[in-house]
Amino acid sequence: MLLQNSSSVALSDFTEVSAAMLEGYAKFVRVGLPGQTVALAMLGATINLYEMFGMRGDLPEILRAMASRIEAEDEGKLA
Repeated sequence: MLLQNSSSVALSDFTEVSAAMLEGYAKFVRVGLPGQTVALAMLGATINLYEMFGMRGDLPEILRAMASRIEAEDEGKLA
């Protein structure tokens, strides 16, 4: 589901945009905003992006899958 159309997309094409976005959010950290605040703003932007593309309904399933993967990875590190 995450990369349904990946055959025509080079993920390296996103590098420049990703770097610019991260630099923008890093600016907030440099001016003293807590990392948690910046991270929450990034998540809000992600939600807005999904809504812009009419995919908001897909987001809960995607977030649950990501959370499960994070938990599984963390459990593996503790073992």
